[in-house]
Amino acid sequence: MKRKSEHEIMAAQRPEDIFTMDPNIIEQEKEEYVSRFKPVEYRAIQNFSITRKVLLLYEEAIVKLNDGWDEHELCICSKDGKEYNIHYNNRSGFKLGEVYTTSKYVIYVVEGEYKKYYENYVQKTQNYSKPDKHIWELVQYMVPNVKMHFETSDGRFCIFVEKPCDIYSLREIVDYFGGSLKPEYVASILTRLYYFACYMSLVETTHNGITLDNLFFAPGRRLEDGENYTVHDMRIVGIYGGWFFSTYFDEKICGVPREVYEVMPDECKETRYSSFEVDELSIKRVARDMLNGRDDVPKALSEWLNSNHISKDSYIEFRLWEKVRLDAFGKRRFVNMDVSI
Repeated sequence: MKRKSEHEIMAAQRPEDIFTMDPNIIEQEKEEYVSRFKPVEYRAIQNFSITRKVLLLYEEAIVKLNDGWDEHELCICSKDGKEYNIHYNNRSGFKLGEVYTTSKYVIYVVEGEYKKYYENYVQKTQNYSKPDKHIWELVQYMVPNVKMHFETSDGRFCIFVEKPCDIYSLREIVDYFGGSLKPEYVASILTRLYYFACYMSLVETTHNGITLDNLFFAPGRRLEDGENYTVHDMRIVGIYGGWFFSTYFDEKICGVPREVYEVMPDECKETRYSSFEVDELSIKRVARDMLNGRDDVPKALSEWLNSNHISKDSYIEFRLWEKVRLDAFGKRRFVNMDVSI
């Protein structure tokens, strides 16, 4: 029976690296790993990453043991006859179709009747404008890196978004932690979403689809002295979903998720033109969804999230948020579970 260390698990590339591949033992090995790395207060995010890696490799091991067949397998055939056999570890439905998460990609499969939304996603995520070098460096891994897109043989449309690292559905993480995240986590995620809002304002685009289900999260880690910093060490909030609804400032809205519509200003609903306020209000809605009624939210953060007031400039909004963050949590620092705020 194999019993690998944390570092060996995170470095593993194949199920054989951490499992014996014996069908009589592999279940015990998986349970031992999951039990050993169950979430504890001071290591919840790190242990989530380890457990997620164990379960991913376990799924791959089962595929091999069953001679290549597993319930988490998807075959996609493009219109020009190419086949893609995909092993995924997470699947969910959304307004326009389905989304699959694999070890390398987030894959959106859009129903044929929503072709215009597929085309909008592809258009808005190609050739990103980079008007400010510093802002682009902050958001370059937050926006989708579309590696391929195509129509399928059955009239649907696929978009393959490459993951920059081990990044997970934010909804999955919230569910893993019992339905809510600590305020320190939420503040860390909010800061990154406000970076994104500033970028979108610079390029005169509104996302219109910032919801919990459209976001992804890589917890990152604190480096030891002398370690080299890579993308795998970064804390990243990926806004990979929702681009189906994005608009330039002079475009009419073609639709939005229900959660966005609920916070959208009346003026936008009436004119059908969006504004950066839609994204700013959606960010607050996402934060409230992550907190989910917790009773340990600092007053400054609670008042900020429950206010519908939005500044007329995204940079002013960001500066105001920084003041709220300071009032709520003090100076930027590392806290329990390696969340940087």
